[in-house]
Amino acid sequence: MDSILLNKTATSFAEKMAIIPEHTIVAGFDAMVDQMVTVVGERTSPQSYEALSTIGDFGVWASACAGKSGLREAVLSEEVAGGCSQNMGDGIATFGFQLHAYASFGEPYHSAFEGYINKCYRATSIMEPGTVTCYEFDDGKLMLAFLSHFAEITPAYLDQHLLTGGSYFQSCQAASAIVLTSWSLFPFMTDCWKHLQEQVLSKLSHRPHIYSDLADPSSRSADDILEMLDTLKGFEVAGRTSLSLNGNEANQLARILTIEEADGSFESLNRLAAELRDYCQISEVGIHLVKSATAATAEAAETVVGPYCAQPKKSVGAGDRFNAGYLTGLLLDLPLAERLQLGTLSSGFFVRNARSASAAELLQFMKE
Repeated sequence: MDSILLNKTATSFAEKMAIIPEHTIVAGFDAMVDQMVTVVGERTSPQSYEALSTIGDFGVWASACAGKSGLREAVLSEEVAGGCSQNMGDGIATFGFQLHAYASFGEPYHSAFEGYINKCYRATSIMEPGTVTCYEFDDGKLMLAFLSHFAEITPAYLDQHLLTGGSYFQSCQAASAIVLTSWSLFPFMTDCWKHLQEQVLSKLSHRPHIYSDLADPSSRSADDILEMLDTLKGFEVAGRTSLSLNGNEANQLARILTIEEADGSFESLNRLAAELRDYCQISEVGIHLVKSATAATAEAAETVVGPYCAQPKKSVGAGDRFNAGYLTGLLLDLPLAERLQLGTLSSGFFVRNARSASAAELLQFMKE
């Protein structure tokens, strides 16, 4: 990491972190029950085993089973609250922001969300949660999601379960930022975005930040993605809009738009972020990787190195904590490189501790 940038980020954060509780953030709409699973490589005793450490190792085993069959033990280590909205929201709320969460918590709330809901200033359930089985490896994660009921979320559903009574509009009217995550998981979310733009955002008396994370659109068609990107432009009318992508997602969009993919070099990441931002016609596009993070605005594109952790305690949700840190940098009006650094530090704390950092803990992490 760049020690000069790290010191600048720590100084800026220390000077401005006191105003965090003054900001309201609205987040929605996915909440999942995550089943955290480790795949056994070799069991050494009834109580202990060696895990398959990499996705590549798992892939070699799975490929060898083609045309036959295969059985391997998996260990369910825990069942926890998940979903991009919930994970990013947990990072936001733990920093000390007033979080208004509208998501699929269940009715009554599923017990997995108790800790998260207690951190929220307001929590409103709009449907039953999804379930995600997360296979964790040292170099990444494979997630299988069970969420076919998310197809029920349409503009008409939002009218009945989100917009009736006016609480969502009131939350957005008070918000410094509005977070919309996991477009990929909701078949009719593009129509819902258009509906929210017309029925909520166009009626706000201010311009909040609008922050979106797609959550791996590989299961969606090219036509769906192109329509989504066209609709994304509509948010810029209502507020300063940011799109956050991981490296795989950014290259997926590049292939669909016939833009040259990034090869992992800083130059290629800066170029791709800038070209995606130009296409989307929004304020910012970010690309976060395991070891670095990139963002492009109309003025510049920058990449910074983060505090890499070779053996994370937890990797699921790391990108969402990056988003929480980066959005914090936006709301504190930090320069581009410093908000990128803040995002990597938020993620870096999470993978080392398997939990979100408070503002004070994040500042101490920077000092250390």
